[in-house]
Amino acid sequence: QGDTADQLQVHLNGALNVGLTKTEVVETMIHCIPYIGFPRVLNGLTVARRVFETR
Repeated sequence: QGDTADQLQVHLNGALNVGLTKTEVVETMIHCIPYIGFPRVLNGLTVARRVFETR
């Protein structure tokens, strides 16, 4: 599995554009921990933080 930060950034911006809140995005990512693992979710949350800061 390669780095997906660029794709995640696009999808996070799209999710925020259609009305999801920052809290909903973070909660959704937390629910992914059992499926993709804690380290990958932490990486995703780092990308989310960057997206949130630029909006």
